[in-house]
Amino acid sequence: MNARIDANLKASGDAALAAAGLTPTQAVRMLWSLAVRYQDEPEKLRTTLDPDSAEPSADELAERQHKAAAYHRCLSLWQDVRTTLNITEQDPERKGLSDREYTDLLRDEHFREKGYLL
Repeated sequence: MNARIDANLKASGDAALAAAGLTPTQAVRMLWSLAVRYQDEPEKLRTTLDPDSAEPSADELAERQHKAAAYHRCLSLWQDVRTTLNITEQDPERKGLSDREYTDLLRDEHFREKGYLL
């Protein structure tokens, strides 16, 4: 069997295999054994060989969708607060404040206007 491999990749791979106590021939035999083991599950083989290419599971997708929906609900609530308090855009003098600091400042101003704070 012959395979074309970049010289740098081959040298790094040979060193990594040697550190694991394997020869390139042993590694290829292991790869082919793995392919046979997962012959009826090609996606598992792909995931095992290249974990970065794996598609997220149904549970992972559901969790991502749940988080995205929560994030959008939060943005919507924040927009409602901004509308209620008639906030159109951030005061340029307060641009250095974090969102939390800015929100606290606006809330304090609102309560002062209502007479709840001195």
